[in-house]
Amino acid sequence: MPTPGPSPSSDERPHDDRGPMLLGVSWGLTALASAFLGLRLYCKLNIRRGLWWDDWILIAAWCTIVATDATTTVLVNDFNYGMHDWDLNIYNPPRFMVIIYSRATLSITAAVWTKTAFALTLLRLTTGMTKAFVWFIIISMNIAMGFAAMVPWIQCKPLAKGWIMDLPGTCWAPRVGSKIWIATGAYSAAMDFTLAILPWTFMWNIALRRKEKIGVVVAMSMGAV
Repeated sequence: MPTPGPSPSSDERPHDDRGPMLLGVSWGLTALASAFLGLRLYCKLNIRRGLWWDDWILIAAWCTIVATDATTTVLVNDFNYGMHDWDLNIYNPPRFMVIIYSRATLSITAAVWTKTAFALTLLRLTTGMTKAFVWFIIISMNIAMGFAAMVPWIQCKPLAKGWIMDLPGTCWAPRVGSKIWIATGAYSAAMDFTLAILPWTFMWNIALRRKEKIGVVVAMSMGAV
């Protein structure tokens, strides 16, 4: 029977750093989103239509995305975020946990606000039961994902025990928060597909040529995704 080999030393462990790639992808996608948002606002203001609620919510979502990227940048630069556990530099655990919690809340908020903005756009194009269904999506998404965004800040009593481990108090079991995030993540993905498909159910009846209809619904579906 072969004897187990020695455990790898610290020098034999992988020390690859994905932090720069994480920052590049995050800020790159934010730059792309900024370009699309800028074009949207320019077109609306240029034709003197003004901004509606969906535009303002998109602007708020963009701000939360930038804030999310900022917290990611701090984590990468100050704590070696993006490296393996054994290479993390958590010299200040409370600060690290507060930034992690803030990043989670900001990213969830950005996700639900972008979906809400698109759903508000659909409200202006729908009637009857379809309009009521869109309202259901808006309300249910904001309740579910709003709760998920608050989990880091309500899971412990007192609040500070969430980042000061030796503080007297109680916290939820780790699996509780994980199950909430998994459930809301699945619901969020389902709403992505629903919002992407929804334009096909009513835009097909508008008075446009077939190619124009396809172009409109594909563009709207991409906007939902």
